[in-house]
Amino acid sequence: MMEDELIKIWQSSPMEEQIKFDKSRLMLEMQSSLSRFNKLVKHGILIEQVAMIIAIPVFLFYIYFVPFVLSKIASILIVIWGIWYFIKLKEWKRKKPTNLTKNYLDYLYESRNYLVMLKKWGDNAIYWYILPTILSVILFLFGPILAGKLNNKMIAIMFVVTISTGVFTYIWGKWRVKTQYIPRLKKIEELIKVMEE
Repeated sequence: MMEDELIKIWQSSPMEEQIKFDKSRLMLEMQSSLSRFNKLVKHGILIEQVAMIIAIPVFLFYIYFVPFVLSKIASILIVIWGIWYFIKLKEWKRKKPTNLTKNYLDYLYESRNYLVMLKKWGDNAIYWYILPTILSVILFLFGPILAGKLNNKMIAIMFVVTISTGVFTYIWGKWRVKTQYIPRLKKIEELIKVMEE
């Protein structure tokens, strides 16, 4: 009963009031969506940073203690990539939009630019994330393989695990772009159009 009365009141109100209500509803929905998304991104960046903090010293250790030349080269490459990636993560963390901007429209523009940047990096993850790590791991494995320290079964298992991890990471990254970035970008674009009217 109460809901029907509210709908009648809303329908009988002037068009300007209805538009204001729709605009504020869209703003609240977008704010909630962006807040959840920013928490997910913050959590993801933190996990990746911790992984790099662990991986870099491990591969520095391998550079010194692993006797195989190819494994040493791969370890050096992984350390260089890990440092680059850690710096990139800090950069992404800094670029996150804040609510302290001049007005809501500026916040939407910042959020859109941030999402576009993350989407671009997500779309190209095969080149900067997946291939460098897979190729480095394979190069690392070739050290003991060429020295005859691994049997064929172990070699097959390691290659299958490495390639499977890369394929899973690629599919998961594409899924994230499709389900998290693109829908939010569309909603932001719609809200920006409404706000500019």
